[in-house]
Amino acid sequence: MDNLVVLLLILVTIFICIELGTMICILVTMRKIGGNLNRLRTLVEQQAEPAISEVREILGEARGIAKTAREATENLTGITETVRSQVEHVNSVIEETTDRARLQISRADGVVTDAIKKMEDTSTIIQQSVLGPVRELAALIRGISGGLNFLFSRKRNPVNKAHQDEELFI
Repeated sequence: MDNLVVLLLILVTIFICIELGTMICILVTMRKIGGNLNRLRTLVEQQAEPAISEVREILGEARGIAKTAREATENLTGITETVRSQVEHVNSVIEETTDRARLQISRADGVVTDAIKKMEDTSTIIQQSVLGPVRELAALIRGISGGLNFLFSRKRNPVNKAHQDEELFI
């Protein structure tokens, strides 16, 4: 049994040494990896620093542009509201002017219609009042003239007149 204990002790010692060697290899590898990571970090920082500073500058410019765009948007909003109110005012003025023009055209139409009606009425009155008596007077004068012509005209023989008419006809 003593041999067995010694053998076990030797085996445990060998395994502990192997484990210690493995741990040392892991430690050395970890230190190499740590060094590599430090170099990689330094390299990334060196190469990324200009890019990061450019990104920061771009972000600063983008903030300025965003601020300018915001101000421009506010200005456009104000302009739009002003234009909208002016257009509404112009529309109300146009509507009012149109309404007034319609009213004036309606009044002018009424005046013209009234004037035409009065002219027609006047024409009718003139025809009835003036031309009617003038026609009657003209008829009376023609009657008197015909009567005077008959009285003062020499008497002709109707047969002679018919004979003369036939001679003229041939």
